[in-house]
Amino acid sequence: MSMRGQDTTRPERAGGTASRARLRFAGAVLVWLVVWQVVALLVGQPLLLPGPWESVVAFVELAGTGAFWASVAASFWTIVVAFAGAFLVALGLGVLASAHPGLADLIHPLALVVKATPVACIVVVLLLWLGAEGVPVAAVALVVFPAYYFSTLEGARQVNPEITVALRVMGVAPGRLWLAHIWPSVVPYLLATSKNAVGMAWKAGVAAELIAMALNTLGEKVYQAKLLLETPDLFAWTLTIILCAYACEKAFVWLLARSGRASLALAVKSAPREPRSPVVDEDPAITVLDVSIRRGETRILSDVSLKVGAGKALCLRGPSGEGKTSLLLAIMGIIPVARGSITRPRRLSAVFQEARLIEALSMEDNVRLVACGVPREEVREALAELLPDVEPERLVGELSGGQRRRVEVVRALLCPSAAVLLDEPFSGLDDASRARARALIEQRLGNRSLVFATHDDADASALGAVTLRL
Repeated sequence: MSMRGQDTTRPERAGGTASRARLRFAGAVLVWLVVWQVVALLVGQPLLLPGPWESVVAFVELAGTGAFWASVAASFWTIVVAFAGAFLVALGLGVLASAHPGLADLIHPLALVVKATPVACIVVVLLLWLGAEGVPVAAVALVVFPAYYFSTLEGARQVNPEITVALRVMGVAPGRLWLAHIWPSVVPYLLATSKNAVGMAWKAGVAAELIAMALNTLGEKVYQAKLLLETPDLFAWTLTIILCAYACEKAFVWLLARSGRASLALAVKSAPREPRSPVVDEDPAITVLDVSIRRGETRILSDVSLKVGAGKALCLRGPSGEGKTSLLLAIMGIIPVARGSITRPRRLSAVFQEARLIEALSMEDNVRLVACGVPREEVREALAELLPDVEPERLVGELSGGQRRRVEVVRALLCPSAAVLLDEPFSGLDDASRARARALIEQRLGNRSLVFATHDDADASALGAVTLRL
């Protein structure tokens, strides 16, 4: 793949930074081991404070027994299953609460209480309700649920609603919308939480095992070592818990980070693959009859009527703020009309006034996400017509404003639809790019109806459009 126009040194710099961070971490660990050993020598009582060597020897001896691995497995499965269950419940409720404020208001006090309640304070009650085996499960859930609920809620609320609306207008199914836009937007919040929550889950789970005396678990082994004053073994079991928590955190964060990238790829690959023309077999006519639009008490448009038939184009002209965008959004069904009626085809495609692309996807994949069934070669060909010097694999986040605008024009034209709605599709384009974009629209419009807003009379003339001044 060509890397033209991209900074090929960034992966090397990122790799070097990660290597230096690992070296600094290893150095810090070594320093603290030395401090530990010095303090242990000063104390001079292995029963009170064994050194790192004695603890490692005890760990190796324990690791050579079947009882050690049985205890690790018992605690591991209890904590992991409880963590997974609480994570999924928090994820589901967080997403639902972000969409339904009433549900968020209902859950919020309970989540705050759970978050603030020390596990040790309710272990006795949990023992009565759940028994020794159920206490660690409940303890882990009480730690994990509020952390992930609040992070999911915040992440879901930060999802760009404009991109969500754009993808829905262009027919992206809810499942693919979730994969392409919502889940990748939530993942960074979950990652930040996971760097604390996974370790806290292990702390809570093992502490609950210790208090409840759950047999053959890490918590029970810690209690026995403390009771028998086997301090090296106590430190060895503690080291075991730390290693388990660290390994689980790294594994979960790794999977979570890659799930965001995998969901983007799956959203594109799961699109219907049967060959399909961008022009769908549906009546493309758009009729607007005596429509008025209000925003609060302000009237934006009054008594607007228009009709656009198959293969015809209508240009909306007028000063900024006179309602061109509002009329296009009303035709899409995004905003309501105060009076009048709008008849439109079911399948629409659009370019919105502001950029509504997914920055983590490439130019090509942004188009393929909505151009279901359109051959990949056709997508690349259309992109090459408007962006001849840019590789289709280039991420949208690396493009200029004018380049993004051209990607959006291609996306709207290749999305299977009966009507195309374009809001200032040529803004930010130079004369040559503007001419190529108009030519592509004329070439690929087919039998669809076209309604577009522009400030340039030349655009209407080039596309043979009737002009409606607002």
